[in-house]
Amino acid sequence: MKNPNTGHRERMRARFIKSGLDAMADHEVLEILLYYAVPRRDTNKLAHRILKEFGSLHSVFEASAAEIQKRCGLSENTAVMLAIIAPLARRYNISKWGRRVSFSDSKSLGDYANSLFIGETVECFYLLCLDNQIRLICATLLEKGTLDRTELYPREIVGCALHNNAAYVVLAHNHPSGSPTISNEDLVTTDSIKKLLAEVEVGVLDHIVSCGNEYVSLASKGILGLKGIDGAMREKKALTAASKAYIKRK
Repeated sequence: MKNPNTGHRERMRARFIKSGLDAMADHEVLEILLYYAVPRRDTNKLAHRILKEFGSLHSVFEASAAEIQKRCGLSENTAVMLAIIAPLARRYNISKWGRRVSFSDSKSLGDYANSLFIGETVECFYLLCLDNQIRLICATLLEKGTLDRTELYPREIVGCALHNNAAYVVLAHNHPSGSPTISNEDLVTTDSIKKLLAEVEVGVLDHIVSCGNEYVSLASKGILGLKGIDGAMREKKALTAASKAYIKRK
């Protein structure tokens, strides 16, 4: 009898080439990934088993290699391949934006900040340093904490801003739980950092809180008098116009 599964992998690869991942169910996405770590095994059943164990595709990709290996009985090679997906996606996004990014509005800033936290399962804090043209100098991961907390050291924040000759900074951290609620601690921390950096003439434009696929901008909510990218852009345009008018009068 002819094996009905003969050519299955080739057919799956052909589907991906023709239609991409959007045309595939989660277990099929996992199945096709497993082809490259499990050469001679029914990866369809294996994909279903892994998804049943973790509950969702993102939970699989956000797990550590050791956890995947232990819970699913996979080889280290297979577990590492699955665990590398989320960090790889994060690295891809950062690489895609490139260096010296110019932020034209709050949405472009929020989208960039959100991309820094792809696949993160603990709270992390980034400092985005910007020059006086509101271009990104660097995005530095300053702290990596627990599920709901990071320990910040003000001296490191000031040092990072000065080291990179930042004219402005944007604070960014994530809520791994996905909650969009801004805590009192978030507000106190932001205000403290804002005052500290003001002493060295570095402006805090915004604090972006990433919560899954969405984000919250404190500047957009009018919190703590943060002007945000939009406010900084308006100031920049006004100064340029004033400078041109002065030169014209001369």
